[in-house]
Amino acid sequence: MGQSILTNLEYETKISPGAYFHLQTDWFTTDQEIQSIIIDQDNVFSKILSLYPKGFVLYLEQTPDGSIYRTNYPLHLKEGSDAYLVDWNYEY
Repeated sequence: MGQSILTNLEYETKISPGAYFHLQTDWFTTDQEIQSIIIDQDNVFSKILSLYPKGFVLYLEQTPDGSIYRTNYPLHLKEGSDAYLVDWNYEY
């Protein structure tokens, strides 16, 4: 039986235009483990849904005003770094 992708994307991380977003992904081996679905995309607007290992889901909505990352687990900026970490201790 396949994995269910039904989940709530209740967390938002907003990134200013031109700012850098990096998700620390040391919890899986290769990018081939990510399944991405491009919902809408042109030269100024993107909507992309990405399904990661361990049930992590990330939805990106990118406009000229910046980017919004919606996730089913909270993200935290790693201290002293520009990388975001997934808070796996969150129970939903």
